[in-house]
Amino acid sequence: MNLKTILWYLVLFSVTAAYLIVLAGVRSAKTHDVSHHSHRMMVGCSIAGIWLVAYVLKQLLFGRESFGGSEAQYWSLYMPVFTVHMLLAVTTIGLGAYNLYMGLHHLRYGSVGAMVAGITTHRRIGRALVWTFSGTMVTAYLVYLMLFVWFKG
Repeated sequence: MNLKTILWYLVLFSVTAAYLIVLAGVRSAKTHDVSHHSHRMMVGCSIAGIWLVAYVLKQLLFGRESFGGSEAQYWSLYMPVFTVHMLLAVTTIGLGAYNLYMGLHHLRYGSVGAMVAGITTHRRIGRALVWTFSGTMVTAYLVYLMLFVWFKG
């Protein structure tokens, strides 16, 4: 197995692990377990940060992957899914960074917490993040399958 393949597997594994840990954090938030929620979200965000570094490193070292399908498949299948994936990923990163800041701000300044205070900005953004992160994961796997399984370059 070459370095490029190992990096792809690390990218997929780390983003999937981050997603599952964040979902566990969401579950903790729903049960009002603030300490587990904050811990799981910090771990999930840390893993997502490591994922981002690994993905950028992979892109810098090896460049973009080539799509092996036809021109028509590229424009009708791959590009729409890839575009949606990129929009969801950028939205998730932006909202996630802001929501992480909001959650840490509530903890640092001793408020009753984002979850206990009712429907707050942190909670509303968190609900949107579940959907954008889930969409990012689904489209990430679709892009991976199109590049390496269905339409090998």
